[in-house]
Amino acid sequence: MLVTTTYLGNIQYFGKLVSGARIEAHEHFQKQTYRNRAEVMTAGGVRPLSVPVAWDHRAKMPIREVRIDYSLPWQREHWRTLRTAYAAAPFFDHYADRLAPFFDGATYRPETLWQLNGDLTALLLRLFGFSDVLHYTEAYRPPAPPDEAAAAGDFREIISHKPRLKRTDPTFTAPEYYQVFSDRLPFAPNLSAVDLLFCEGPQAAGTIRKSTIF
Repeated sequence: MLVTTTYLGNIQYFGKLVSGARIEAHEHFQKQTYRNRAEVMTAGGVRPLSVPVAWDHRAKMPIREVRIDYSLPWQREHWRTLRTAYAAAPFFDHYADRLAPFFDGATYRPETLWQLNGDLTALLLRLFGFSDVLHYTEAYRPPAPPDEAAAAGDFREIISHKPRLKRTDPTFTAPEYYQVFSDRLPFAPNLSAVDLLFCEGPQAAGTIRKSTIF
């Protein structure tokens, strides 16, 4: 199985990782994807969090070389959003201290998106209670045809926030669970896994495993 690097990946993404998926390490960066974007639930509904990157739009940039743009205070803004959105979640206080340092620009300032995503993904896996299941490709493999991608185990484009690009994933069923604003907003499936972590705590790992079938 293949997936891309992802910023605060969603439940579908973590289900693939714990099932043995490898992260594509030899592709070129693609904008407006989960590579530098996550979705969380706020009082106003689902909100995207995007990591600004500095790259030449006219050139192909290897994913491991994409640099983060620190001219914008994105770390502070992302943590403010997470804290405001999940302060009332059952397990926010239990995990907040583990995540907060990654949003403190004074002490944590990775140069590349690749490093940021790897660090946060490894942390979330530990918080979910999974062992180290981060595996990377050794060479680039061209994408499978869209109608054959799932059968070929190629989820690099299937896991997408764009409705026009989404493809059916027969190996994944989006689980329902308590969300912070469930009294006023409809359930939002398959958000960043931090939503599941803050809301379900130790039960999150079981929910991830049940969501994915291979």
